[in-house]
Amino acid sequence: MINIGINGFGRIGKCILLQLLENKNFNICCLNSPNLNISEIEDYLTYDSVHHHNIKFKISISEDTIRINDHNIRYFSDYDVKNINWSEYGCEYIIDATGSYLTTKKCQDHNAKYVIMSSPSKDDTPTFIYGSNSELYNGEKIISGSSCTTNCLAPVLKLLNDAYEIENCVFTTIHASTSSQYVHDIVNKKSRINRSLLNNIIPHTTGASSSVTCVLPFIKDKINGTSVRVPVSDVSLLDLNITFKNKDITLDDIKNIFCSHPLYKIVYDVCTKSLVSSDFITTTTPSILDLHASIDMGNGNFKLMLWYDNEWSYSSQLIRLVEHMFNHNNTIKDKYYFENIEMTDKRVVCRLDLNVPTINGEITDDFRITSSIPTIKSILSKNPEYLILTSHFGRPKGKDEKNSLQFLIPILEKYLDQKVHFLPDGIHLKTLYTLQQNPKGIYLLENLRFHNTETDYEKFDSINNTMNIYNCLGDVFICDAFGCLHRKHMSIYGIKYFDKPYGYGHLIKQEIDSIDLLLNSNKKILSIIGGNKINDKLPIINSLRKFKNSKVFVAGGLARQYDEINDNVIIMKDGYGNVHLTEEPVYIDDVKNSHYFAYDIGQNSLNELFDLMKDVDIIFWNGSLGVIENEIYRSGSMQLIHYLETLDEKTIIIGGGETASLFKNKNSHIYISTGGGALLEYLQNKILYGKNLIGLEIYI
Repeated sequence: MINIGINGFGRIGKCILLQLLENKNFNICCLNSPNLNISEIEDYLTYDSVHHHNIKFKISISEDTIRINDHNIRYFSDYDVKNINWSEYGCEYIIDATGSYLTTKKCQDHNAKYVIMSSPSKDDTPTFIYGSNSELYNGEKIISGSSCTTNCLAPVLKLLNDAYEIENCVFTTIHASTSSQYVHDIVNKKSRINRSLLNNIIPHTTGASSSVTCVLPFIKDKINGTSVRVPVSDVSLLDLNITFKNKDITLDDIKNIFCSHPLYKIVYDVCTKSLVSSDFITTTTPSILDLHASIDMGNGNFKLMLWYDNEWSYSSQLIRLVEHMFNHNNTIKDKYYFENIEMTDKRVVCRLDLNVPTINGEITDDFRITSSIPTIKSILSKNPEYLILTSHFGRPKGKDEKNSLQFLIPILEKYLDQKVHFLPDGIHLKTLYTLQQNPKGIYLLENLRFHNTETDYEKFDSINNTMNIYNCLGDVFICDAFGCLHRKHMSIYGIKYFDKPYGYGHLIKQEIDSIDLLLNSNKKILSIIGGNKINDKLPIINSLRKFKNSKVFVAGGLARQYDEINDNVIIMKDGYGNVHLTEEPVYIDDVKNSHYFAYDIGQNSLNELFDLMKDVDIIFWNGSLGVIENEIYRSGSMQLIHYLETLDEKTIIIGGGETASLFKNKNSHIYISTGGGALLEYLQNKILYGKNLIGLEIYI
């Protein structure tokens, strides 16, 4: 979810807000409109002389807040944005639609992380246009989205130059009137826009020529342009005269280039009907080629006529640009992937999650260890000077021998087929001395949680001795502890302060790639959510049910606790249980309305679940269907596992924790996460907020 604020509520600000109301990726946090009283907002949005936008919205207004559909918008009416603490109200991105904040320095008055100007800048602020050069965006905090004309022109020039190479071009934008013009002639104006907009075609200037060269440097010295204002209230026409080096192309070729582009119907479109300007009002595409109005003049020369709604499609482009920025700013970068980091003769420290389950000192499931082996072997293949493996085990507060990691040495040696040395002193000067004496090999560092700095490093100052020693252990720091990424610990998040190369490992990449199948798929999804803690699972149930083509099956103890009614949420109906776990199981035909606790799923509900799985492409399962610690109540979960193993044509993702512990066989079509709580938090953060886990933020 992109938390956004809008500064300025004129033509562009209004068009942006109306479009954002229908965009599920955005949460409108704040609106600043100095010229409009809050009580006038509803009428201002409902009525418009140009855009009869068919949107249904419910609006309620309090003293300083506007609620429109699902958006709670804090309303300001302040001419000085220094008085507005956008960040306090959750705004991360600000679209400045005033036309007054057109330098980087001026935009810094906005107390927000990212600011997008809705006009060409008056300094060297980076300019980006979606579909033209937006792929070059690299995390800049303040940018310009240029002008409406440039958003029509630049994508076309980029598209055609890539295909045919442009020699030169001249354009005239036949532009609709704007709020800077007048109904009647006025005096004391040097520009021709002092004349009446109602009955004149008015020659004017345009900054599109210089603006487009900022976006597309290749066009510099090849382009000139001008503008005329015409008496229409909206929609403009770009008259583009262009010459290509390729002399054999036809208008049909240009049409086909438009129609075959991935951004066709988004940035590019083709009109084959005999339409006029008003037919393009409230269109979202900024570059619409009018095929019948365009002329093939032969020998690589063309007159191309391009429609654009200078209000609505331009606003659409700014919204797309913000979405692109958000995705870039929240996407893990390949440069941090450990395979892309030089490690030859380097001292490498690799943070793993080796917190395996044990009973009486015996490991009951070594899945987390085996999942870490590919990354360890890949690092070793890069010939480091040495490799130190680090992890926590349990949650000791200080040194506690029963939580020592030494018992893992023979297991690691078995899987790696190499000697592994133990560093019993942990993060200590003695460890540094040991490594200086024996610099080669594989080492396992004692439990990180024996040091308070691991969990509380931010409470100490920057010269904290323990953190400095950990920093001195290596030249390169790799994290592959997916199950711990929701914790802001020193060995996970704090490595970004070491001023040394750091990255993530194979397991983290595999986990994210698999989970993103859920997040980015248009296929049919069934999520099976079990367990017993409704407070833990309710947010993820409500998140997963919002997916397109998604159904959620609620089972286990949650079935009795889940009270919401949703069309795509199916609740386990029957089960087996009793008042206490120790009592003989009885059949419960109505889990929801019984005084018995259901400790396992009933056969009718299990059959219903199997039927649901037949009609989906992706299955996600987190949380057992019963109390699996009791052998009597493992039956339903085990039946589900056996059935999933037969569905080799489907993508199946198992969400870690106790669910993962039930799987003893490895199946290529079943991905088992090491994550548990981290996985659920990752899903919830991505679905609701578009955010990463805290431990992944250092890689974006």
